[in-house]
Amino acid sequence: MKPSSETENKPPIRLGVIGAGLVGAKHAAIAAGLPGCRLVGIADPNSATHHLAEDLTVVCYDDYQEMISAEKPDGVIIATPTERHASVGIACAEHGVHLLVEKPIASDVQAARDLIACAEKRKVQLLVGHHRRFNPLVETAREVVQSGKIGRLVAVSVLWTLLKPTDYFNVEWRRKPGGGPVLINMIHDVDNLRYICGEIQNVYAQVSSSVRDFEVEDTACVALRFSNGALGTVVTSDCVPSRWSYEATTGENPAYFNTHEDCYLFFGTEGTLAFPTMKRVHYASPSKIGWEYPIQTEENPVQEQDPLIRQIEHFCAVIRGEEAPRTSGEDALQTLAVIRAVLDSGASGKALTPNFGEDIR
Repeated sequence: MKPSSETENKPPIRLGVIGAGLVGAKHAAIAAGLPGCRLVGIADPNSATHHLAEDLTVVCYDDYQEMISAEKPDGVIIATPTERHASVGIACAEHGVHLLVEKPIASDVQAARDLIACAEKRKVQLLVGHHRRFNPLVETAREVVQSGKIGRLVAVSVLWTLLKPTDYFNVEWRRKPGGGPVLINMIHDVDNLRYICGEIQNVYAQVSSSVRDFEVEDTACVALRFSNGALGTVVTSDCVPSRWSYEATTGENPAYFNTHEDCYLFFGTEGTLAFPTMKRVHYASPSKIGWEYPIQTEENPVQEQDPLIRQIEHFCAVIRGEEAPRTSGEDALQTLAVIRAVLDSGASGKALTPNFGEDIR
């Protein structure tokens, strides 16, 4: 996206990155090359981060608070392990620094509420990194479903099934509770469903760790009921060879082999939308409907754009006061609450309503 002349004439937004793992390194590289912002520092105690900082010609700090004091960023991108999102975010907010916190917003609902309250108290902007909301494919699916182009939404089916490589699990936390595909991967799909379809009222889940026998799940199946009455299913597994997952089908992440398949199906009273091929299936004539009549497929091409780039552009606009956060703290808390309900339902065997901690405004 080319910056406007008005943006070009404004001082660049100074950004720091806290946590330079796989995701944090991507954020740092984007911020370093994006018009309208300037990467001013990276904070990560891992010595390997120094090479990244050198490549991007910024200073690497072992302590993020030292980076904040020295560089005085306008905003920071927090890409630490999940259990540190809230504590690091609160510390940054206390310094008046605006926040882009990677998903999930926190490890639990109470920690998320503490972060939200601190950001409000210190009057800093809080954006949560559910970046797929910035993918034009997701934006188009939302428009198709919410505009009624497939009629009233009846049901949705989601597949996220792939095989994570063996060395992925060399990192210990990925074999522990919280490091499995529900909190790491399904949370993306749940957020997409909330953004496209509406709020999720209750969930019923079954989980299994029978393939790898780790402490954390490798497979989960979830039944959902949306507040609008629609039903949904999500099948998630990271231990199966498969062509059907968001990453493999959308081509959003070049690290994944692109299968050009569909991973979501949205079923409405007047048609079905397949995602991400964006094919809409419906009858040609309202007077000829039913199984005896032919059904047609309509193509809906969508122009590709990098959602991570668009998210950081949006973060800069939020800091400037030009836009409201697309995924606010309260919004991200609702996604987290649904995922916690999935995990709790899997453990208890009961259908559960997400617990938001208190009434959502």
